[in-house]
Amino acid sequence: MKTRSKSFRLRLAVATALLAGVALAGFAAVAWVHMRSTKIDTLDRQILDQAERELSRPWPAEHWTHHEHNMGRTFGTRTFQQSLLLIQDSGGDVFRSEHWPEDLNPSVLHWPSPQQRPASAPPAIPRDMPDANPPPGETDRARETERPANSEPTDDAPPPPLNRPPRPFPPPFRNGQRPPFPPPDGFPPPYGDAPRHHPAFATQIVDAGDSHWRFGLATSPLGNLAIGVDLEVVDAEMADLRNAFLLASPLALGFIGLGAWFLSGRALSPIRRINATMESVTAKGLDQRIALGKEDQEFRQLIHVFNGMLERLERSFLQASRFSADAAHELKTPLAILQGQIERAMTQCEAGSPIQAHLTDILDEVQRLGTISRKLLLLSLADAGRLRLNVTRFDLTQALEDMVEDAQMLAPGLKVSGSIASGLTVNADEALLRQLLHNLLSNAIKYNLPNGWIRFTAFRAGECVEVSVGNASKGVPATDCERIFERFYRADPSHNRQIEGVGLGLSLSREIARAHGGDLILTESPEGDVGFVLRMAG
Repeated sequence: MKTRSKSFRLRLAVATALLAGVALAGFAAVAWVHMRSTKIDTLDRQILDQAERELSRPWPAEHWTHHEHNMGRTFGTRTFQQSLLLIQDSGGDVFRSEHWPEDLNPSVLHWPSPQQRPASAPPAIPRDMPDANPPPGETDRARETERPANSEPTDDAPPPPLNRPPRPFPPPFRNGQRPPFPPPDGFPPPYGDAPRHHPAFATQIVDAGDSHWRFGLATSPLGNLAIGVDLEVVDAEMADLRNAFLLASPLALGFIGLGAWFLSGRALSPIRRINATMESVTAKGLDQRIALGKEDQEFRQLIHVFNGMLERLERSFLQASRFSADAAHELKTPLAILQGQIERAMTQCEAGSPIQAHLTDILDEVQRLGTISRKLLLLSLADAGRLRLNVTRFDLTQALEDMVEDAQMLAPGLKVSGSIASGLTVNADEALLRQLLHNLLSNAIKYNLPNGWIRFTAFRAGECVEVSVGNASKGVPATDCERIFERFYRADPSHNRQIEGVGLGLSLSREIARAHGGDLILTESPEGDVGFVLRMAG
């Protein structure tokens, strides 16, 4: 079962964008709650400010109509119907908005209890301080007396006081509590000597149909005042902020993802260099090393480890190749001498005697050892990249036709057929290529079914030549397909000593094919037929 490969760089960019998205969503949620709470608090302060001013003195009925029309600018309502006003005194409603919802009963409003604080004693007026309300003309005479005769009026001089009491203005307040502010004598009630009353303030949310109203309720001895604002005003502002956030979030996450993609690409550049070096490492290129640059400390350590691994592999591979080559070379001479001595002893023995039969078996094993040593020598040379090819123009068509005749003689019980195109020639080492073809024929005979078949196919495909040698078989297990070209590996049916071979033929054949710039691959049909395909440049 194939596993789908995933890009670490892509996963890193997506994970960064998702993490940023989660953090952004959490921040937005907290900010949204805080901003909505702040807007409602601001609305409460505005309502309290309105109530504080309007309950400072009694007003005529026409004042409330004008005040209701001005409330929209104060609270930022979009329509006139998004604010409500209710004024009550001891006799009942003094004023109620004409668009007051029918399903909103004023009795559901919870009016706060009025609070009263006696005014502190007025401070003593200094003697040099003029009276707040002097008789008409007295103030002007006093100013003329104090001003020099030759002086001109300046812009810095204070204007003459009005001949009427100043309009009382409520002092600043904080958290609904008014600091002591004893006004001078002459101010009309509720300031002056009369008891001064603080409006008691409370807020309440009231549902009326589909609307939710935020009411500010104020109570004083002058009456009750209720100002209501539709919370749709706040919700509309928050909806605008939410829509702006939803519009900007994908763009922000996109930029974050692109930034993470770019930064991860820069960070993973040493990994790409390591991959490029690993792809170039072969049996002939174990001397490759990765040059150290300005990489980070973690990647420098990885490069050091990888270069050390290549160095150990190169050293071990050279030792193994040298051992195989030396062993095969050293065994060649003793095996040749031993073979000659055995053949001489066989000629001196009586024909058909038991001794001659034993010597024949020994000679077969010696020849088998000689074949193994030659194959090991060729493999060691191929591993070291020192397999020398004596390249000539080789007639592949004639060689395959000769192999068909050899197969018919070596395996008379098998059906041998061939489909070989004429005029196939390749540039190859004749001895090595014949050995490759002989190995394929030997495997087709040894691992065939009783009364089976062998089929040779050769044709030109573009600039390449393909040669296929197939045979009847029960099939090759999947585990054997992956290891069939390994050295000294033999599939389970071949473990029987009746089948000759040590598991070097296919490995050597593929090395010969690759030395010629081609390749040897295993093919298998659904019916269990097995074949080997040789591809070479024509």
